Amino acid sequence: MSPLGTSLKLFALIAWLSVGVAALRLFAVRYQKPARPRPEPTTDFPFYSVLVPIFNEDNMVRHLMNRLERLDYPRDNLEILIICEEIDPKTIRAVQLNLRPPFRLIITPKGAPQTKPRALNYALQFAKGDLVTIYDAEDKPHPQQLKSAWAAFLERPDWAALQAPLDYYNSGANWLTRQFTLEYAALFHVWIPFLAKLGAPFPLGGTSNHIRREALEACRGWDAHNVTEDADLSFRLAALGYKIGFLDCPTEEEAVANLKDWQKQRARWMKGFMQTWMVHMHRPLRPFSWAGVMRFLTLQLTLGYTLLCASVFTPVVVFALLYPVLHYIWDFTLPFSWPYLLALALSLGMGIFIGMVGAIRAGKPELLSSALLMPFYWILLFWPTVRALIEIWASPFHWHKTPHGVSPPRKNNPDDLSSAPAE
Repeated sequence: MSPLGTSLKLFALIAWLSVGVAALRLFAVRYQKPARPRPEPTTDFPFYSVLVPIFNEDNMVRHLMNRLERLDYPRDNLEILIICEEIDPKTIRAVQLNLRPPFRLIITPKGAPQTKPRALNYALQFAKGDLVTIYDAEDKPHPQQLKSAWAAFLERPDWAALQAPLDYYNSGANWLTRQFTLEYAALFHVWIPFLAKLGAPFPLGGTSNHIRREALEACRGWDAHNVTEDADLSFRLAALGYKIGFLDCPTEEEAVANLKDWQKQRARWMKGFMQTWMVHMHRPLRPFSWAGVMRFLTLQLTLGYTLLCASVFTPVVVFALLYPVLHYIWDFTLPFSWPYLLALALSLGMGIFIGMVGAIRAGKPELLSSALLMPFYWILLFWPTVRALIEIWASPFHWHKTPHGVSPPRKNNPDDLSSAPAE
């Protein structure tokens, strides 16, 4: 019945939650990433299926296939399925012009919803691999990634899936790509390795996740209606008692370099986080053991806390800037406590610090000074979150396609010529 009092209590609760997350981030920073497993000399490799869904990306095909052809894995045990949509004849034609072993073309028939996970599910029935991984059109995976993943699965037979870090080759394009790279550096080089060490589930990335076929089939594939099918799959695997791990063998990607496309991509991610959180809160404690408790806590810590922060950070900053004006003009005063503000400042400081540590571990020390501007980047998350909240009711399955091949190539690096036309 007291909106002001309720708001202040919620502010206090969020402040103390942020202190707890800051403490966890400090522990995460203290933990070093695991060493990359070295594949043992062997001829007994499992069959690997690489799934590559692409749509309206005929400009990417030639360089995509050249990059994936460099994967160091026995050709007799490898297939790379390029998955196109029936309604995209230009991309299909580009693939056909460049088709050669170990590539195969899979054409997804017309249907709804037209999403990446639907295309993956369709292609999975044609895949022959015991292990499955996914790459996007702009990906440049480390040549040893498949062998390293197999070595990791041998070392950890309890892992059903593992995630390789995603790095951005165009981090220096502008301020937005630098901030995006810092965000991913903190996630993939600090936070995810820490959660994997704890044995806790974490949201898989949309690419470079490696999955045992039997575990994937136990989950009945991907949810075709979820626009962040990767995050959803993580918690469905955990609900069935499976564990996921981390593999330090990176994939280079292209960061979105303009604000309009970034907002659309982030709105899709936030909408997918909302979908995943709501779905998995139906049975939050599965598999009804300590693993179920860990799954519940990690669901709140990753998806829930991300949505909370994106929703409240910008309004808090705006109100903090307006408060002196309101106080001066109308003598408006709030009975807030300074410890709460210090708690939020601590959370911001730890967020910046984990970004700096991630940049160093990702081999990008040139981004350290940009980490000081990360709070301005976090302010931008509010509007995509509002858009996602609207879309979750109006168009929950709409997929905002991210354009690739936009950033200019690096000097002396022909692999970055992703915008070149197909031959």
